[in-house]
Amino acid sequence: MQPGCFQCFESVWMGLRSSKSRRNRDYQKNDGPVGVVNAHQVIEFESVHRDAVTCLSAYSPGFCVSGSADRTVALFNLRSGVVCQRWVGHEKEVTKVVPSHSEELVYSASRDKTIRVWRIGDASHEAVAAYEGHSLVVTSIDLNMAQTLLFSGSRDNTVKLWDVATGTCVLENEISRNLVSCVKWVPDTSLVAQTGEDKTLRVWDTRNMDVAITFPRKNYIQTCCDCSPDGLYVLTSNNGFNRNGCEATLWDLRQQKELHQYVGHTQTTSACMFLPYDSMVSSKPLVVTASHDSSVRIWNRDTQECVLVEEFPGSGPLTDLAHFDGESFCISSFHVGIYHMSLKSTSNGLHLKRMTHF
Repeated sequence: MQPGCFQCFESVWMGLRSSKSRRNRDYQKNDGPVGVVNAHQVIEFESVHRDAVTCLSAYSPGFCVSGSADRTVALFNLRSGVVCQRWVGHEKEVTKVVPSHSEELVYSASRDKTIRVWRIGDASHEAVAAYEGHSLVVTSIDLNMAQTLLFSGSRDNTVKLWDVATGTCVLENEISRNLVSCVKWVPDTSLVAQTGEDKTLRVWDTRNMDVAITFPRKNYIQTCCDCSPDGLYVLTSNNGFNRNGCEATLWDLRQQKELHQYVGHTQTTSACMFLPYDSMVSSKPLVVTASHDSSVRIWNRDTQECVLVEEFPGSGPLTDLAHFDGESFCISSFHVGIYHMSLKSTSNGLHLKRMTHF
């Protein structure tokens, strides 16, 4: 266990049992050399993983969960740089991580065909459960708002619904050639958005595990999806090359149609997300995309204007995004680990600052 881990455990453990405002006060007060950061300085920490970082998820203010091709899952502190806990048990690359705040658990999917469950603060660092049933790579997982159900998708053409209390699969469905790339629960509903290599965005109704909506097929493989906090829109990203098929797409769930495309990346758009609306940063809603072209782009959701581009030379493909609030998010990559970014509004427009690097 790394130095400082027990203090980090205590911070996480107490944070789960106190109010959000108390967590924020503790975080601002105790975690790292925040005061020495200036407009041009990036705090460098030791790398969280020894190989490509494949996936990210926000855990709580100041804490992030990551998965890697090194087959490990890690919980780390964004301000102090301390890796609070590292879990080892998957036999192949980790493809997705999702934390359960209410149960102090982290779920991870892997190319080893399993979903594993890890308990925060468990000194054994071993999985407390494993969900088995997919016959190929488990590509994506997501929890419902109540954190009682887990939805999973795989390259075996199936989607499965798991009861997390019992660890059993309660419903499943299979569609030929539906090699799932990403799943995302629509907030406060029984619906789950799902993209796949058949170039189609589907919305599943988990009450009966039937397809509720099928959107028109795109010309390229759909790599990722995200749902807006209000549950009205889905954002997807495309596989592509040489500027062809590298866009992201906004879909309207109520009208069941495509609304906008965000065109500008030159290679596969690997990750996309809605930024929580925050008038202190922008008077307009924003979406973010990350690409294999080593750049992040921020877009005006409604006008499709690209309002900011940040390049990461030498990073290789950017792999995932995770937001913490309207002003802070993380980016993962194949070659340069993880960056924690701060988004601010200035007199010259939006400004994206690199805060810490892992």
